[in-house]
Amino acid sequence: MFVLLLTGPPGAGKSSVLTALHDRLGEAGVSNAMIEVDELERCYPPLGTERAIAHVGMLCASYREAGYELLFLTATVEDDDYGHALLAATGAEGHLLARLEADPDTLRTRIVEREPAGWAGLDDLVEASQLLAGSMPTLSGVDVVLSTEGRDPESVADDLEAALRERSPALLAVGVQSSDH
Repeated sequence: MFVLLLTGPPGAGKSSVLTALHDRLGEAGVSNAMIEVDELERCYPPLGTERAIAHVGMLCASYREAGYELLFLTATVEDDDYGHALLAATGAEGHLLARLEADPDTLRTRIVEREPAGWAGLDDLVEASQLLAGSMPTLSGVDVVLSTEGRDPESVADDLEAALRERSPALLAVGVQSSDH
């Protein structure tokens, strides 16, 4: 299995960009699966990092067993330890780590526009986004950095697909299908 791990601060466009790439490749006949790690961690009380990473490992094993060779993960990787643990949990033979970025004001605007009005966690999410926009450039092992500033998800997905083709061109071959999916 090969994993594309896409990270960035809240509001950078991880879900939108990876959904565009996932759908595009699927429509072209390229077998792939997608996991949004931040959604796996959305529970109350909090699941905890160790358990969330275990869930990623279980899902990856299931996708691998079903014959998927290309897996997309979106996650807000806040530090190197978390990023390494996520990638290790996938059991992937290879990976591409991509980071999205945008201006902190753009991140704030996107978050405010997408979240429900009056949501109690809005201020905390905006603050976290601002802090991560400053700290994420220090993450190690990032293979490609793409700005989403002034760009639509499809154009960023173009660049992400090009990086993926460069890293592992055979994975994007059409017609790689498992009888299980």
